[in-house]
Amino acid sequence: MSKSLSPEAVEALRRLNDVGVGQPAPQLAQSVTAELLAGGLVARTGGEVQITCSGRQYLSGDCD
Repeated sequence: MSKSLSPEAVEALRRLNDVGVGQPAPQLAQSVTAELLAGGLVARTGGEVQITCSGRQYLSGDCD
């Protein structure tokens, strides 16, 4: 990805990536959530934030 993220946003993205199916997403600071949403790296569903394929690509360069 070409966009740089703050260190807090990168850490939040890693934490979201580690969430298993059926587990609640970690609480994120509003500014971090806004940064990740603006980059299309997370999506808000049912009041929770979940990592997207783009978010996984940002972390690893690959997406299933």
